[in-house]
Amino acid sequence: MEKYLRNYAEPETRDLDGLPDQPAWENVMVIPACNEGSGLLRAPPPCGGRSLMILVINEMENASAQVSMTNAALAAVVRERCTRQWQSSGLSLWQDPDAERDLLLVDRFSEGRKLPAKGGVGFARKIGVDLAVSLIQNQRINTGWIHCTDADVKLPETYFSRSNRLQDTGSKYSALVYPFSHRDIGESPASIDVMMATGLYELSLRYYVAGMKYAHSPYAFHTIGSTMAVSATHYAKVRGFPKREAGEDFYLLNKLAKVGTVLELESGLDNDIIEIESRRSDRVPFGTGAAVNKITELSDLVGEFLFYDPTVFKLLGVWLRSLSAIWDSGSPELTTADFADNQCTDRHRQALLAGLNALKTQQALEHAFRQSKNLDQFKRQMHTWFDAFRTLKLIHFLRDCCLPSVSYAQLEAHPVFEVLLESDSDLLAFQKKLSNSLQQQE
Repeated sequence: MEKYLRNYAEPETRDLDGLPDQPAWENVMVIPACNEGSGLLRAPPPCGGRSLMILVINEMENASAQVSMTNAALAAVVRERCTRQWQSSGLSLWQDPDAERDLLLVDRFSEGRKLPAKGGVGFARKIGVDLAVSLIQNQRINTGWIHCTDADVKLPETYFSRSNRLQDTGSKYSALVYPFSHRDIGESPASIDVMMATGLYELSLRYYVAGMKYAHSPYAFHTIGSTMAVSATHYAKVRGFPKREAGEDFYLLNKLAKVGTVLELESGLDNDIIEIESRRSDRVPFGTGAAVNKITELSDLVGEFLFYDPTVFKLLGVWLRSLSAIWDSGSPELTTADFADNQCTDRHRQALLAGLNALKTQQALEHAFRQSKNLDQFKRQMHTWFDAFRTLKLIHFLRDCCLPSVSYAQLEAHPVFEVLLESDSDLLAFQKKLSNSLQQQE
């Protein structure tokens, strides 16, 4: 962490010098806010003491006047509602008189402080989490977990207490992924379209993770920036959030899965779900909000929205299961004979081989053979190389090559999807809920 702060952290961490002494905060959450209202200042979940919200109000240099006005209004609410404790260049600490928390306000929206044109939410998250790392390193926060969330979520009362129970295992887990669901927003015709689009998109997310689990991929977890907590030490190991306009959560968790375990928390009495608002959004070029925008533009939402053909996950599993046999063979040269599965057609085996060749898998196998003394080391090498990003590239290759995406009706009728429903209770429960909702709209 010290090396990270010295060499890779954002300059804002140096602005913390002079922060007044006070009792350490029990927990910390980071929220990037761009064009958001003051509803995000709702009372935080309890944590047995005072928590800290690091609020990064941000906009890019090319932001509209409306975004600038909304950001300025949010900052004004913080200043009016809270009591200032300390101020530095671009940072200010505020005490919330109505809740057991303080706010560290980060100004990346004023003239001269705006993010670069390609900065976006990844840059904003990195600033906020880097500040949290610095505070944890200097023992100003009594936890190693940094909670990352967004303005459009409702956090459960169990939010902090669930991660607090995992303090003793912090060295094992690099990140936590909280259970989530999108909440309804009303009954107007426009809101019904948004809710239907959000439901279809959420099904695609849950289906993708279920497919990854079915294939026994080590990257079978959700990658939603508002539903995760990261270990400060592991975060430092992978050099923090990428400064991307979108997808920063996917790429960070992809790296964190290589240095520790990404733990998906199950919902239950001691771990209620995070509720995410169903809404359109143009804050990022892709993600839930952008997907909802596109889906609501379809003339037939249910008929035209497409899902990956479930067979792609079957082929992914065939590839991952072949690693043991490849190690036993001692040869890095792939052939269709490596993909032993009686239910795979020759055409699909050929497509899988072509996709792996396009990713230059043979070179990765050659490297793994050189670096490994046993099967476990070989698999670790290959799973590190064949990560979440390369997995997605292979799936896209198979989609474009021979397994085009399918409609909702085709997905429901697919035998592999039926297996996923039987093996994943969360997917089954959500699919039933969505199916009932769609029937009511007919």
